[in-house]
Amino acid sequence: MDDTIKCPECNNELKNGYLFSSRRISWSDSPESIFVDYESEVLVGTPFFKMKKMPALRCEDCHVVMFKHN
Repeated sequence: MDDTIKCPECNNELKNGYLFSSRRISWSDSPESIFVDYESEVLVGTPFFKMKKMPALRCEDCHVVMFKHN
């Protein structure tokens, strides 16, 4: 059985790794630019002391990144 995960865009094999950021990562349904994100859904919170790394998958060819958020 093949356990590799394929990219949904190009069908190439995804690379395992970790996603992290020194700032929070938020979600918006709108493509419009914003000045503040008061009502945005936060997917990854701002680190307090130490940056948390989240398991992720990425395609090195078409730049798709996939991760599960809390």
